[in-house]
Amino acid sequence: MKTCNNSTKAWHTLFPPKAQTSLAQTCELNRGRLEARCLRAFDTTAAATAFPFVEQAARLTRCIDSNQHPADKIETEYLLCSRPATALCAQQMLAADRRYWGIETGLHLRLDVIAGEDRSRVRQRASALNLAMMRRAVVSLAVHWISKCRNRRQATLSGFFDFMSAKQSRKAFSLVTVCHSSWLPPP
Repeated sequence: MKTCNNSTKAWHTLFPPKAQTSLAQTCELNRGRLEARCLRAFDTTAAATAFPFVEQAARLTRCIDSNQHPADKIETEYLLCSRPATALCAQQMLAADRRYWGIETGLHLRLDVIAGEDRSRVRQRASALNLAMMRRAVVSLAVHWISKCRNRRQATLSGFFDFMSAKQSRKAFSLVTVCHSSWLPPP
C-alpha cells in the first residue's frame, strides 16, 4: 500500500494534474455560414502571461463552413480576462467575445472608414489623443443626427458630413458648444 502512494506521488511530480478548465461550445448560423466555436477557459496569473490583472485565459477555436468556402482549417485565438472564473464562466466569456464584434463594427468601423483614423499619420501623443477625442465626438454627434434625420437616404455618416458642409462650420461649432442646437430636431 505504501509503495502505491509513493508511485502516485512520483507520477504527480512528473505529470502534474491539469488545472481545472471550463468549456463552452456553440454551433450557429452566422451571416449565412455555419460557425462552430469552442472556448476552453483556464485560470492563470498576471506573472505567467506578462499582462497586469489577468485572472483567467481561454483558448477559442472556431471553424466556419459555407457553400462558397468549405471548412478547411480551424482558427485558434487566445483570450485574456481580468475577471476570475467565479465572476465570468466559459459560456459568458464566449458570449462576450461574440459581442466584441458589435463594438468593432459599430464605432471602430465608423472611425476607420469614414473618419480616416487608420490613415492618420499623427504620432505625437497629445495631438493623436486630441484628434481621437474629436473623431469620437463627431461620430457621436453624427449618430444622434442620423437617428433624427427625416430623410432615410441622407441618414448616413457621409450624409451628416455633407449636411455639415452645406451649413458651414458655424453650425458645426454651435453644435459642439451648446446643449440644444436649434437646427437639431428635439429629442
